[in-house]
Amino acid sequence: MTVVERYKTELDLVRQNPKLLHNYRFEKDAVNSKHFDRLKLNIAIYDDLKQTDYEIVKYLFAEEKEWRKYGKDGEVDNLYFCAFVLTLFNSPEIVWLFFEAKNIDFDSGIGFDGEYLVSAGIKETYQYLETADNPKRIELLKYIGETQESCIYSQEDIDNWKEYKKSYFRNYKLPIQDELYFLYSTNERELFLTKLPAWINQERAWTYEELSLYRTYAKYADDKVSEIEALKLTLEKNDEDFLIDIYNRQLAELYVETGENNKALEILEKVINGTDNRNIVRDCIEQLCRIIIRINNSSDDIAKKSYHIIAFQHKKYKNFSPMVDGLIKDVIKIMEEGKITAQNSLPKAGQRWWQKLFGSK
Repeated sequence: MTVVERYKTELDLVRQNPKLLHNYRFEKDAVNSKHFDRLKLNIAIYDDLKQTDYEIVKYLFAEEKEWRKYGKDGEVDNLYFCAFVLTLFNSPEIVWLFFEAKNIDFDSGIGFDGEYLVSAGIKETYQYLETADNPKRIELLKYIGETQESCIYSQEDIDNWKEYKKSYFRNYKLPIQDELYFLYSTNERELFLTKLPAWINQERAWTYEELSLYRTYAKYADDKVSEIEALKLTLEKNDEDFLIDIYNRQLAELYVETGENNKALEILEKVINGTDNRNIVRDCIEQLCRIIIRINNSSDDIAKKSYHIIAFQHKKYKNFSPMVDGLIKDVIKIMEEGKITAQNSLPKAGQRWWQKLFGSK
């Protein structure tokens, strides 16, 4: 049984017994938000749409709307996909749920397409609103236009938008064109992990999109080795100069996480020396601080080299951000212990060298 067939089996059970929808309810205090369970049911409906599924999708969208309010982990595209499936029923009365979704917060106001509000058709939506009794009616009309003639969208706009949405969500339509991306999108993690190695090892020229997917997949798999390889390959193939520092910093961060401090230091020093961008320097200083904190030994050569770089940049920029400045304070405490121990045996020149760091006395 394929994964989509499994989704369809679940859908048939819900169709036979709508009370099972309770199993897909969002609870803000629950460990599992059921976010991907709802997505899978929506995918099954999308590939086997029946007019009688309208109430099921409407329920799922209402739950997705609640999910969006509380910032639970997941993908906001799942909310948008559920909304798109609802548009397939061409029901003007769904405009109220869509309007509520668009007004959840600032991000929803921007991210939730206004086209959803008239997705049932410009004429049909305004005919419905003529007799609709809803306290949000005036506010809605103020947004989309008081009359059909003054609507901010044309029917051609809506038709084109619907075609775009079909293309955007094409990976959920049978036959599945990109199996690995489908498994990633639906959070089918175990099956995804079995397919990932073959995808990585395919012979290809590595396009920008494929490299982006490689990084995304490696992170999703929580495979630091693959994440490192993905970033190294990205840097090798990268032709966007403005992203090089970002990719290098990310690579250094991974090296810090895997304990390859020497490689991390080499990259971070090179990036710092090659930029005047305060934000990039700040991000590099953060990783240098984490190197010292992980080593936690003031006598370590890598810690000393990292400390020198931090000291120089600290004097140059004075401060970076509350979080990074806090890490610098932690680093000073670690390195000060070694300094205090060593000062008694250092010649005067050595003592002055230590004193110059961060202006210590």
